[in-house]
Amino acid sequence: MRVIVVNEENLEAFSKLLGDKIGSGSALEQLKNLNPHVDLKKIEPGTVLLIPDGPRFRNVESVSVTGAAFNALSEQMLASVDASASRLRAGFDALLTEQKEVVGVLQLDPVQQAIKAESQLASQIDAATLVFKQDDKLAKDAEKVMQTLKEQVAAELASLTQLLG
Repeated sequence: MRVIVVNEENLEAFSKLLGDKIGSGSALEQLKNLNPHVDLKKIEPGTVLLIPDGPRFRNVESVSVTGAAFNALSEQMLASVDASASRLRAGFDALLTEQKEVVGVLQLDPVQQAIKAESQLASQIDAATLVFKQDDKLAKDAEKVMQTLKEQVAAELASLTQLLG
C-alpha cells in the first residue's frame, strides 16, 4: 500500500481510472474502502489517498507525502517553534532590562534616603524584588519548556517520516 498526494500530473490518471467501467472491480472497491474520507467522484489536487497494491494502480504516478511537501511542513513546524521561543525570549529580555533600570534607580542616594525615611517603601521594594526573582524563574522554566517542545516536535516528525517512509 502507498500513501500519495494527488497532484495536477496524476489527477488525470485517477480520473480516467475511476471513470473506466473496467476499473469498477475489486481494486476500485479496495480504493474506496481505504479512503472513506474521500469522494472519489470529486478528487482534487492535494487529496491524500491510500493506494492498494495491485496492477490497476501501478500505472498511477504518485508523489510521496514524505517528499518535498512533508519536508516543507517539518521545516515550517520547527521554524514556528523557534519563532515562538524567540518571541518569548525577547519578552523576558525586555522585562529583564526594565528590572535592571528599576534596580538602578533604587540605588540612587535620594531614593535610598526616601526608603530609610518611609518604612512602607522598603516592604514594597522587597515585594517587587520577589516578583523580579519569580519572573526570572518563569523565564528559565519557559525556555526549558520551549526546548522540550522543539525536541518533541522533531521526534514526532521523525516518527511520521518512518511511518510514511
